[in-house]
Amino acid sequence: MKKILFSFVIIWGSFIYAQADLYNTNWYLKKVVKNNINYNLPQNSEIGSPILTFTSTSNPGALSTTNLNSSICGQSISALLYNIDMTTTTLNFWTYVVGIGNTCTTPENITFSPLYTGYFGQNFPVHSYQITYTGNTKTLILTNGLGDQTFYQSGNLNTNDISHNLAEKITIIYPNPATDYLVIESKHPIEWTKVYNSEGRLILQNKYETKLDISALSKGGYFLEVKSQNGTSKHKFIKE
Repeated sequence: MKKILFSFVIIWGSFIYAQADLYNTNWYLKKVVKNNINYNLPQNSEIGSPILTFTSTSNPGALSTTNLNSSICGQSISALLYNIDMTTTTLNFWTYVVGIGNTCTTPENITFSPLYTGYFGQNFPVHSYQITYTGNTKTLILTNGLGDQTFYQSGNLNTNDISHNLAEKITIIYPNPATDYLVIESKHPIEWTKVYNSEGRLILQNKYETKLDISALSKGGYFLEVKSQNGTSKHKFIKE
C-alpha cells in the first residue's frame, strides 16, 4: 500500500509540475511540422509572434477546466480541456474552434498560417505534449493524431535576440499601471505596436503610435509588443 501511495504521489507531483509549466508560460510559436517537413514561422511584422496560452478555470459544481487559446493572422484558435483528463504527456480537446477570416496579405504568411490553424483543425481530440529545458528556456511540442507537430518556446529566441534585448533597454512605457493612455518612448522611430490580453490574444494594434488609447480595455494585465527600427521589445502593463 505504501509503495502504491508513494507512486501516486510521484505521478501527481509530476502532473502538477507539468501543469504549472503549461499555465505559467506564454508559448511563442516557432514552427509547424507537417508530413515530416519543417515550416518555420515567417519573421515579419504582419504575422508577428503568435502565442499559445493555457488558462485554468474552476467552475463551482462542475469539473475544473483549462482553456487553450492562440491566434494567427486574425484567426482565433481555442480549445476546452477537462483537467481530469490531463496527464504529464497528453491533452484531450473536448471542444476546439478555429476562427475564420485570415487577415494576412504577405504570400509567405498566407502559406504558413493554414499550416498552423490546420494542426488544430484535425479531428483528433487527444494530443501528446512534451516540455524540455535548455538553460532558462522551455520548449513545448504538441503532436496530434496525424503526427503533425507545433513547436513553441518560452521566449522569442532567434537570430534577432540581440536586437530584442537592446530594443527593450531603449524603449520605455509609462504610466504603469495606466488608465486611459500608455506612452511609449523609444530612441528609434516606432513602426507598430500590438497589445495582447493575458491569454495571448491580439486585441489592439497600431502603426507609428507613441501614445496608445487603452481606455476601452477592461481592467487587468496585458502585454505590449513594440517594433522599432532597432528591434522588437515586449512589456507588461496593467490597465486600471
